[in-house]
Amino acid sequence: MTAWAQVRDLITACDARGLADLVISLSDDDRADVARRLPDLRRDLREAAGRRERWSFDEGEWEEATDGIGGHGEVLRIAGAGVLTGPAAAVAWLTRREFAGRWAKVDEVIRVLTARPAAWQADVAVRLARKIRAADDRNASLALALLRACGAPPPEHDPLVTAWLSARPAADDPLIGPLLPRIFEAEGAGRVLREERLEPVPTRWLSLLRQLQASGRVSRAELLDGCLRRFLRGGDAIGLRFFVRLHRMLDPTPQEAAARVRDYLRLLPAAPGTVAELALAQVRHGGPHEEAEVVEAIGALTFRPETKLAMEGLRWLEREVPRLPNAAELAPALATAFAHASYEVQGRAARIALKHAAAFAPAAETVAEAVPMLPAALGTRVAAVYGGEAAAQERREVFTPPPLPPPSAPEPFPEPTLDVPWNMYQWPDYERWLAAFVRQAAGDREEMRPALAANYGGDQSYLFQRESWDDTRSWFTALALEVLTPGTDPGPPEPEPFDPWAGASFRVRVKPVLDGDDQSGEEERAEEEGEPQRAFDDVPEHVREEIFEQLLGIGVSKERVAAMRDGLRVPPPGPGEPRGFRVRIGYVGHRRPFMKPEPPDPAVERRRRRRLPQPSLISPPHQFVVHRLSEIYEALRDGTLPPLLLATPTLMTGHLDPDVLVDRLAECAAAGAEPLPADLAQALVRLPRGRHPEAAERAARLGSRAAATAAAWLAGEGLPDPETGVRWTYLDGATDRFFDEQEPEHPQWEIRLVAKVRAEPTGHELLDELLREPSRWRWDEHGRETGWWPAVLPSHREVVATNYLPFLLYPRIAPVFVRALADADGPTGEAMALALAYFVAAGHAEAAPLLLRMASRGDLPAEAVGEQLALLLRRASQFQERETVRVLTDAARQGAYAEVWRILTILLPTLLPKPGERPAAVHTEAMTLAADTATWSGAHGAIPQVTAHASSGGRSRFVRECTRLRDQLA
Repeated sequence: MTAWAQVRDLITACDARGLADLVISLSDDDRADVARRLPDLRRDLREAAGRRERWSFDEGEWEEATDGIGGHGEVLRIAGAGVLTGPAAAVAWLTRREFAGRWAKVDEVIRVLTARPAAWQADVAVRLARKIRAADDRNASLALALLRACGAPPPEHDPLVTAWLSARPAADDPLIGPLLPRIFEAEGAGRVLREERLEPVPTRWLSLLRQLQASGRVSRAELLDGCLRRFLRGGDAIGLRFFVRLHRMLDPTPQEAAARVRDYLRLLPAAPGTVAELALAQVRHGGPHEEAEVVEAIGALTFRPETKLAMEGLRWLEREVPRLPNAAELAPALATAFAHASYEVQGRAARIALKHAAAFAPAAETVAEAVPMLPAALGTRVAAVYGGEAAAQERREVFTPPPLPPPSAPEPFPEPTLDVPWNMYQWPDYERWLAAFVRQAAGDREEMRPALAANYGGDQSYLFQRESWDDTRSWFTALALEVLTPGTDPGPPEPEPFDPWAGASFRVRVKPVLDGDDQSGEEERAEEEGEPQRAFDDVPEHVREEIFEQLLGIGVSKERVAAMRDGLRVPPPGPGEPRGFRVRIGYVGHRRPFMKPEPPDPAVERRRRRRLPQPSLISPPHQFVVHRLSEIYEALRDGTLPPLLLATPTLMTGHLDPDVLVDRLAECAAAGAEPLPADLAQALVRLPRGRHPEAAERAARLGSRAAATAAAWLAGEGLPDPETGVRWTYLDGATDRFFDEQEPEHPQWEIRLVAKVRAEPTGHELLDELLREPSRWRWDEHGRETGWWPAVLPSHREVVATNYLPFLLYPRIAPVFVRALADADGPTGEAMALALAYFVAAGHAEAAPLLLRMASRGDLPAEAVGEQLALLLRRASQFQERETVRVLTDAARQGAYAEVWRILTILLPTLLPKPGERPAAVHTEAMTLAADTATWSGAHGAIPQVTAHASSGGRSRFVRECTRLRDQLA
């Protein structure tokens, strides 16, 4: 057998160890021959893999492929590592995407690479390292392993450093020497290490660095200087978090801090807050300082935007005034504090200026120039001592909110017509077209053909080749074609015969059982002594034959193989025959092998014949719409169309006038035609809520079956309101978890809203399907025609809102759809409140008008909206408090101030600073809005959290607004 044939067989068998042994021993000529043939084998294996999944079955165990080439990535890497001559070609082969699975093994690849010449190894190692693009690069493990094995100096490449950090090396890693110093310069290193913690005990990297320092492999000076270099390079707080914690763990001595004081001073003006606090602590720790250093540090601190750091600077300034021979040098720092955004900082600076006026007298002009930066009250006091012009007195805006706009009356539904654009996208166009189509198709169809031909002429044969019609466009086209060319539809295509192994491929491997394998022998004997049956009868015939051929190849007698093939009793093994054997079947395909297909469901077949999508693949309201279209199409083909549709709305909300419904029933009865079932069901759920006794009496006198059904509905309360709700889930790794069972540690992006609908059976199959619980998943066909849904259930908007939930956060629901729900009728619950809250939290331009629209009607669920807003802000990371406050402010100033106050009574705890958090601008804006709306509404009733902030003794604007709200509520 040639070297290539041996290599090919070992690759096909995925024998990594055997292949490595072979390629290491190849001659140069054999290497060249294998290198020439290897790309073609890779191409063949890739085509054979075919599918996304690869499953192998061996004694009941399943394992998923770890690469993109049917599990052959490792062995192909080994082959290329052993035979490719040029370093560049070898690296290009080793880093092919399909070879590097998430859990790809590299041990045998490294063994082969390290058998090559040393200079070649070093070249390949450096090239592999430079190929790394990210910390989780699929090729990082191979590059790092080769660098360790060959000892080549790692290249200066930032992604190599981040990949090494992510790999969590051990304390004896030979790469620590060359790579550890680079973590202080490499871009992205801090992000990789951002989750490292000191408490309760140091985590992996901090513990390792402590161990390395204790053993003398790295010095404290090297680590401290590295941290300072990193701080001076700049970056955000997250990227520098690890180095701040490392610096805290090192805990510099006063002598170490004093030796680096110039660097710490350079960090004070502009470094992130955590770094600046660290630097300030070290500046103090490393004292005493020269006068110029003190002045520089205080000036840097009062320049900081953070209130905490600016206040620290002012406290230091006040301590130094009596100590410095020339305190006037601190006047610029004091003037800088006058312009600070925090009222607390401004107030402290003004008090210092007044208290130490004598010390600052030589620099009075500097102080006077900054007086206009102070609020008017403070500026007036300081100007009286230093001169300068105080700012004009602040005047609170006197604003009188307007009354709510009057509710708008629903507009009448326009007349039916076929004269609508063929590419119509609005539900009123759909309903108008359907009503006109049925009215004309039930009469003289010749008159309607020219209008239909203009929009639906041409070749539409593709339509009839599809098994189901999920979209309304297909149904409209089919209706038009049936009028233009009757009988064109041949019916849905018959399904292809079911082949469970279609698109699958198999690899068979039969091995004799070794003599020492007693357990396998017992299993083999037990199987042979059972009832005779055809062996391997649950796999395709060609796979069975391959198994039998290989059985013959390992020495099993023809008689025994024939008995297995025919289902006869298998004779015992003869002399020299294997006592037992083991069969391994590698399988590539979409379904697990050896599973019998389930019998066909009659309901599924009925839907298929009507080209209806299956319920699991479509949203309930859209399925109801498709049912209506399907029955119109069937009646058109069967010649049983009624003279008109019952369900065409009379209002743009989707509602249907009860008297108009009875008139239409009377017309159908006069024509001797029974209305279509889905059309009747749609008409009934479009009726206004409540009883309609007069219309019920009229309907009862008509005598038709449909009229009797409508009469009972009109005389009763209509469709009972289902029980609805929502549960929040989030993705925790690969697990879906409910928030109400386990709250995540941080706000989430991967959130799913699970709708709950519980309805009593109505006795009407279509209505029961309409009221089923929406799927928690969003398949391709879910969420079609969402704009039509409010008009399907105009008196039960909460049910429609629950069907919107799976699409709300991914945004597929437009504000116009929620506006239709605002104009509809019925109780509102969590789903409706959440739909409104979503647009408020997202800061959408239509959010405030939506709140006003419902507030003007008096049915805005304000408290429920506040509760859902709080959940959105707390649980979903894409929503910001500032946008929420802005929208609520707009709504309040346009007249919905009472409703906004009701929202805020629930939302305020979420909009207040958390324990230990300093008030930010958004907290002040929220409290200003709350104080305004409470005043305009004349609200009373203390809120403990607001009272606590008002009593804190601070002088910031936030505290002042809390005090104003507290006093209003008292």
